[in-house]
Amino acid sequence: MKIIPVLDILNQSVVRGIAGQRDLYQPIQSRLTRSSQPLDIARALRDEFELTEFYVADLDAILHQRQNRDLYDRLLQEGFTFLLDCGLRSADDAGPLSSLEGISIVAGLETIKSPPELKALVQQWSATQTVFSLDLKQGEPLVSPSSENLFASLSDPLDIAELSLEQGVQQMILLDLAQVGTGAGTGTETLCQTLRSRHPALRLITGGGISQPADLIAQAELGADGVLVASALHDGRIGRDAVLSLF
Repeated sequence: MKIIPVLDILNQSVVRGIAGQRDLYQPIQSRLTRSSQPLDIARALRDEFELTEFYVADLDAILHQRQNRDLYDRLLQEGFTFLLDCGLRSADDAGPLSSLEGISIVAGLETIKSPPELKALVQQWSATQTVFSLDLKQGEPLVSPSSENLFASLSDPLDIAELSLEQGVQQMILLDLAQVGTGAGTGTETLCQTLRSRHPALRLITGGGISQPADLIAQAELGADGVLVASALHDGRIGRDAVLSLF
């Protein structure tokens, strides 16, 4: 199972996400470095945990349509790879990113306009470089509202997952924003277990609310192939030995 550190970028700094309350996010305070600059945080995580693949949530792009393209370039130049959620609404939005080698595109339920746009992204980037993020808040789907968006007509996260698979998705993130930074578990345990039993080949990534090494083991037992982690790495609740033992 992969441990995937999260870089939440807001105002070009790494912030600590708590329960999806983005207006309250503050620059991260980490035991690994005094800096909150993305490149410094990435280097510190690499040095401490030997991790070089990240999940980058570009909140400047998700909230304000301002991609931190220079940051993407600098991370790649340093040898990092990452899953990038930059608030894509359509496949056309991802066009300018096609020259970047070392990224996978995340299509978030929160922002993607419709299932056909998701399908177009999969066709454009391939199933191995496209990840669908099933975004929830307190168990409820976070969906871009539109009469043309069939996702918005579905209230059951499992139905949304199944519809995304019909678009060619082979990789999926299960993320309840209300759990992020709380240390109270992911909230997607049943969904993860159900999807694993129905779709053994689907690559599943979970996260949010991870607080200790035992949580990582629990997610693996539910069927997760990867786990997104942030606060617990910076606070020291999950240390180097625990991370390396899961390689």
